[in-house]
Amino acid sequence: MLRSMSERHQNEVAVKVTLTQIDDEIRASVAGEIDADNCKSFADPFVGTEGVALTGNKIVLDAAELSFIDSSGVSELLRIRDAAAQHGGSLVIDAPTPAVRRVLEITGLLATFGLA
Repeated sequence: MLRSMSERHQNEVAVKVTLTQIDDEIRASVAGEIDADNCKSFADPFVGTEGVALTGNKIVLDAAELSFIDSSGVSELLRIRDAAAQHGGSLVIDAPTPAVRRVLEITGLLATFGLA
């Protein structure tokens, strides 16, 4: 396991990201909610100063326990995907909850994250 991160501030719902790397695949299990209050802390393990090595890695975001995402969270997903692509990697989403899948469907991003 690479690391686990959980953030909680006053009036903020926690988002927990657990990263596991096997060869050139990084499995990112995400639990909780991603919104404007915590989207930067969600993205930090990927694109922050101490983020994972994106070079050539496929990031599989396991969204089975992600109960909510707003446009700020979607923006961060796109930022992570772009950063991975710049380093020869990729980002796909696995097992999104119906609520998360619906947001990605409404925004036209299902195919972008391998869910078409």
